[in-house]
Amino acid sequence: MIDLCIDTSVGATVAVVTEDQITSTTEPSSRAHAERLSALVADALEEAGFSRASKDVDLDQVIVGTGPAPFTGLRAGLVTARVIGRVNGVPVRGVGSLDILARGYLDEMPSDAEVVVVTDARRKEVYWAHYRARGPRDVELIEGPAVNTAEFVANKFRSQDVEFAGPGCAAYPDALPSSRVDGDVDVAIASRIVRARLEAGEENFPTEPQYLRRPDIHPGKKQQ
Repeated sequence: MIDLCIDTSVGATVAVVTEDQITSTTEPSSRAHAERLSALVADALEEAGFSRASKDVDLDQVIVGTGPAPFTGLRAGLVTARVIGRVNGVPVRGVGSLDILARGYLDEMPSDAEVVVVTDARRKEVYWAHYRARGPRDVELIEGPAVNTAEFVANKFRSQDVEFAGPGCAAYPDALPSSRVDGDVDVAIASRIVRARLEAGEENFPTEPQYLRRPDIHPGKKQQ
C-alpha cells in the first residue's frame, strides 16, 4: 500500500501513506505553495524512503483534496495529482478538503458529535460544511459545502448542538467561537477516508474542483 495524498486548499500538504508509516511535507504559505508543490512531493517520497521521482515508486493511488478553496491554489493541486496519476498509470481519487478536516476534528470528539468545519473564503466570507462521523475512518456530510458570511453560519446553527471548528473560526472568533482552530490539513487522513469508502463499495471519487464561486479575476469586457 502506497498512497500519495495532496491537498492545496490551505497552503499545501503532501503525504505518503504506507502500511508502516506516514511521511508528510507542508508549505503553509498560500502565496508560495503552487510553486513549491513538486518539491514537496519529491521531499515526501524521499523522506518515506523512495525515489524522489514518483514514476519510480509503485503507487497504488493518488488522492487529492478538491476544496472548496480559492481558484489558483486548488487548481495547482488537482493538476499535479492528475499528472502524477497519468504518468504512473494509477487512479486519481478526489475527496473534499473539508471532509479531511472534519475527520481530524471528529477523531478528538465523542462518537455522536457533529461539527461544522469552517475555512476562510476571503471576501469576508467562509466555506463551511456540517458533518458527523461515519465509523472511525469516514465522515457523513449532513449539509454543504457552501460559502456564506460567518454571521450567516453562526445564525444557521445557533440552536443546534454542533461545534464550530477550523481556521475560519480564528478569522471570525466573535461569530464562530471555537477552541479547534488549527488550520493545518492532515492530508494523510484522506487515505483513511478513501480506503473506507472503497471498502464500502463506493466507486465515484470525482476530482472536479469545488470553487463554489467564480475566480477573483475575470476577463474584461471586449471594447466596442
